[in-house]
Amino acid sequence: MVVSDIYQPISAYKMAETNGRFNKFLLELKHRRVLRLITVYVAVAFGLLELIDIISGPLNLPGWVLTFVMSLSVLVLPIAVILSWIFIVTPDGIKRYRNEFSKTSLNLYQDNSPMHFGQVAKTSLSDDFVVDKNYLPNTSLANKSNKRKERIFGVSSLLVIIAVVLLFLFYSGRSVPFKERDWVVLADFENLTEEVIFDKSLNTAFSISINQSRYINVFSRRRIKETLKRMEKGGHELLDEEISREIAMREGVKVYIVPEISKVGHQYILSGKIQETETGSVYRSELLYAENQDEIIEKLDQLSKRIRRHLGESRYKISGQSKPLIKVTTASLDALKEFSLGIENHLNLKFEEALIHYENAIRIDSNFTAAKASLGNILFERFDRRKGKEWLDEAILSIDNLTEREKYGILAFYAVNIENDLNKGIEYTNMRIELYPDDPVPHNNLGWYYQNQGQYEKAVSEYKAALRIDPHMMLTYGGVIWVYLGIGQMDSALVWSNTMISYGPDNPWGYFYLGSTYFGMDEFENAEAAYLKAMDLYPGFSLNQYRLAHLYRLQGKHTRAIEILKDILQNNPDEVSAHYDIGVNYQLMGNTESARDHFLEFRKYAEQQMMNFPEDPETYIALGTVLTRLGEKEAGWSIGKRAIEIDSTLHFKYAELLAVQDKKVEALTHLELSLENGYRALVWIKLNPDINLLKNEEGYNELIKKYFK
Repeated sequence: MVVSDIYQPISAYKMAETNGRFNKFLLELKHRRVLRLITVYVAVAFGLLELIDIISGPLNLPGWVLTFVMSLSVLVLPIAVILSWIFIVTPDGIKRYRNEFSKTSLNLYQDNSPMHFGQVAKTSLSDDFVVDKNYLPNTSLANKSNKRKERIFGVSSLLVIIAVVLLFLFYSGRSVPFKERDWVVLADFENLTEEVIFDKSLNTAFSISINQSRYINVFSRRRIKETLKRMEKGGHELLDEEISREIAMREGVKVYIVPEISKVGHQYILSGKIQETETGSVYRSELLYAENQDEIIEKLDQLSKRIRRHLGESRYKISGQSKPLIKVTTASLDALKEFSLGIENHLNLKFEEALIHYENAIRIDSNFTAAKASLGNILFERFDRRKGKEWLDEAILSIDNLTEREKYGILAFYAVNIENDLNKGIEYTNMRIELYPDDPVPHNNLGWYYQNQGQYEKAVSEYKAALRIDPHMMLTYGGVIWVYLGIGQMDSALVWSNTMISYGPDNPWGYFYLGSTYFGMDEFENAEAAYLKAMDLYPGFSLNQYRLAHLYRLQGKHTRAIEILKDILQNNPDEVSAHYDIGVNYQLMGNTESARDHFLEFRKYAEQQMMNFPEDPETYIALGTVLTRLGEKEAGWSIGKRAIEIDSTLHFKYAELLAVQDKKVEALTHLELSLENGYRALVWIKLNPDINLLKNEEGYNELIKKYFK
């Protein structure tokens, strides 16, 4: 389509007309001093808000004061702009603005009408006011200069306004030498009120509030407990100022926070001090007042936010990363106290006590989402999976009431354990890591999920990420070493076992893994020494005892193996697997009568389990295996085949049954199928008393070499 040239002058005219109107509008804003007012207004408002933020603590101003002033400033601004447009401040006072002067000025500088040289321009401002154009020798230059100045002034004013707004939202307000993602140690509240309701409860609430920050990293209670143990101060229940400073010094943390609650008359005083670790001097302190117990939770929220501001977190981040404590916990101090006791007992592995306190918290506040999630978790993992699922279902319905850290943790747990969806659990855990990259727990959990998927390289990567953050996470070392043991990388397993021991010399698991590593390397003497060291540290460590007994069996030391296995039964009669292993040792010694006695004990247990869990295929395999050991080969095979009908994928368990049945070729086939499907437990393959029957078969060593390079 061709556009005629006749339209071009009209378009150019319209553009010029539009620009002219815009320039006139800017000039009008200048003459009416609107832009100047907005600039000054915003600057003054920012200063006032900063002043209120600083003095609200010492003057005990309520928390709503800052919000009220901020809202009022926003509401008053358009009114001030309108008044500035209508009125003008003159030496004679405030007067209504008259358009004549503005029009005159605009005509003088932007007049597009034809005018002959020497023509006089008059205005209606007054009969005496006459402007002779002879006094304006170059109006076009003046016009251009004026436009440039107006634009510069307008843009400058706008930039000042934007800068002030951004400064208010994003200014860190840092008054403490603290960098983003640095760590702090949080002391317990010192309770000077003698009101026991504040014990534990304020610690939990304050910690939850500050832990919402993605700017500050707070040492967890688990890490503090481990540090106290290394300091040989494990008996300290109260984390006071002195102990907090010692922990901070030991862990290289530059800042620690000491909160306190006291009471004068009917008024409660909450304070928080940010202190330097090296000298113990106070960087900043905050003081808030509460008229009654009902205001305590709200004041804790305020105290947390002010401390975050002092450490350098901007208002924008605090606002966007903070849910009210009453929402994420509870408005009831009694419920909060019970919840806090539940957490403490849970951390100390006192699961039954923790269960009672979680239930009490929910009984007091039926809307306490965090307590429901914790109760569901402990029930599912320790007591009753069905009831645990019910409570987790309830928690999921109000999951948005939790902090983001708790929310994604529960969603991941629910996805993996209730929905059996590892991919979904991995997705939620990655979301949590993105928000809180310095939290070692989700890295550990993600490693476990990858490990269960058979993605061993990713699993090790996440485990190592967790250990870089917290090198004292003993459970995580177990994950790394298990993977290396499973895939047959014994050199790596040896390095990490020794690393684990160096960080946790009193932890028996380090020596247990070291013993398993040496066994995988066929260094039986070193393996025995490591297992014995683990047993010295923890005599009742049954898994370690089983491994040591298997090692003695393979060395032909059957009597010693039987002694250890009987010790397991003496400590815990429910460890019926020990009966089977004792029977194997007696059988190898040629003592068939004693072997039969223990095999019969194991048989009774297997038959009872089959009645209780008729759909469990592993129970049928266990019964079939022991029947075969008792000489009832046909009965053992018949019942073992029922397991295959239920689940045909349990290839490793079928290999055990087939090996005992003396069907070696078929056993090797199923062993290979298990390895093809990702089974990786080299040490257990070599220790297993049933699989051990295949070790002299042609093809066994080739399988081991093929899958465990």
